[in-house]
Amino acid sequence: MKRLLLPILIISLIVGGCKFFPGKKEVKKVDTMALWQHKQDSINKIQAAIAAKEKATQDSLQRVQEMLAKFHFHVIIGSFKVPTNADSWLQEVVKMGYNNAKIIDSPNGFKLVSIGAYESYSLAFTEINKINDGKEEQDMTELWIFDSK
Repeated sequence: MKRLLLPILIISLIVGGCKFFPGKKEVKKVDTMALWQHKQDSINKIQAAIAAKEKATQDSLQRVQEMLAKFHFHVIIGSFKVPTNADSWLQEVVKMGYNNAKIIDSPNGFKLVSIGAYESYSLAFTEINKINDGKEEQDMTELWIFDSK
């Protein structure tokens, strides 16, 4: 009887269930359509965020271009065919105190060293007069105005 009792007890624990001997586990059914929809929603949110950032970048670039187009009268202090000469002169001009100096390209291929950009011709001309005011003829800085429009 003892021989029978032990196997019956073991079989009843296995079949009947126990914490240590779990029975058949239920397989959870996954709703693939819901998963796919969730994935698509995530993709759409990311694409919308990218599109918004791209639009903000484009708007910013457009505002900068409009601002640059507004200031198209440049006071030029040098014109060079060789780009390295323009770079060297730009460094010298910055040492002279013209911190807003930059190189712009002209339609004829020359590199122009600009010391400032102005909204109107008269403002640019006034700046030239301020720079050369009180100087003797031989000491005047040779400057001219370039319209980049």
